[in-house]
Amino acid sequence: MEKLCKLLFELSSSERMNIMLEIQKQRLKLSHISKKLDMTVTETSRHLQRLGEARLIEKDVEGLYGLTPFGVRVLSLLSGLGFVSRYRDYFMEYDVSRIPYEFISRIGELAEGSLGAETFKNLEETEKMFREAREYIWILSDQVLTSAAPTVAERVKAPFEYRVILSEAAMPPDSKSPIPSTTPGVQKRVLPKVDVVIVMTEKVAAFCLPNRSGRIDYTGFGGSDPKFHKWCKDLYLYYWEKAKPVTIHTPHSRQTCAHLGKGGGHSAKSEEKT
Repeated sequence: MEKLCKLLFELSSSERMNIMLEIQKQRLKLSHISKKLDMTVTETSRHLQRLGEARLIEKDVEGLYGLTPFGVRVLSLLSGLGFVSRYRDYFMEYDVSRIPYEFISRIGELAEGSLGAETFKNLEETEKMFREAREYIWILSDQVLTSAAPTVAERVKAPFEYRVILSEAAMPPDSKSPIPSTTPGVQKRVLPKVDVVIVMTEKVAAFCLPNRSGRIDYTGFGGSDPKFHKWCKDLYLYYWEKAKPVTIHTPHSRQTCAHLGKGGGHSAKSEEKT
């Protein structure tokens, strides 16, 4: 614990953090760091010495400063802490413990996303996402997004992939669904309970947590940054593997929908029908 406290003390300086962030981008000499951060050479040298003693940075034979492997790892861990610190008010009211720990530990990957605090505006943005989708739409939700149904129904008329995961209680009978399970490219699965919302296309993703009372009010984060998108995609696929395919009962057969297999491909051609 003593070593951790000492490390956190060194990281508590905004000047030292800015130095680490700069040399994360590229190795720099002392004079270049001083100029970039508008600090005196003496002040910069003092901070570099402290970071070096903490084994967070190193200087090569050409006098260029860069992060050590330890420093790289520390910064990667701090990205998550920085993200939750920036949105402290949100995380005071919304429950991140509902998602698997492996994704909590990667939450810094959402850093380039933006918080949407207005529910109706977020729903409007979701409809815009759907209208601009060209390859696929994936939805994980605690309820049917009825306002988006017409757009989705139009999209699946062309070669397109539409995946949806709902709670067992929220999944409507196929006879009442605006997007039947038998539509090419449509894959439906259910979970006993849905605790988070993920809505994504090939370009953009959005993610919402439940509030402290357990209700999802569609306040959350959205973005198109590759890391943000991958985090949402990985979490979606985590739930996809756990969800059960919807089974349709017909007079002559029993058909299982949404049987794509265990992959992340986006082609409706790979769908199997039984």
